Amino acid sequence: MEIIEILKTQAIKYPKMTPQDAVKLIYQNEFGGGHLIKNRETCLKRIYAEFESIEKNTSSEKFEYIGNNIVRVNLKALKKEELEKLCDSFIESAKVHKGNILTFKYKLKLLWENFDSIGFKFTKDQLKEYLKEYKSENYPMVSHSKVYNEFYKPSYRIVQKDVYLDG
Repeated sequence: MEIIEILKTQAIKYPKMTPQDAVKLIYQNEFGGGHLIKNRETCLKRIYAEFESIEKNTSSEKFEYIGNNIVRVNLKALKKEELEKLCDSFIESAKVHKGNILTFKYKLKLLWENFDSIGFKFTKDQLKEYLKEYKSENYPMVSHSKVYNEFYKPSYRIVQKDVYLDG
């Protein structure tokens, strides 16, 4: 139940998480980030544009392990010369990691069953309501919540840990 341990860590690190953010993490854990890639040129353009728009903090954590051999690579902690490698790793990771809807649903079930031990600040009723609506929408990819975005200002790419670190 690696995903539960990851969620526990995230709940401590990001106490402003909402049900939407927990589901996003599970989605990323299962499906990676490949659904966001069109081509290398577009990938590079978006990474450079985002990099130029964010406040850098090279003392920030560079990698955040989210399970299933996947890391979030924090753009805030990178140097400009590292962006092409990140883009290439992002593209290569998409080729390697596909995910499975049944496994994803199982992880959502684990989230529900283990909710009380995870330590979220939101309630189980809030999670229940969110999951009900999420299921009715047929389990789409989701963004971070407005609260999460405003408070943590996430800026990262999802890559296979071994692709990025060994590449």
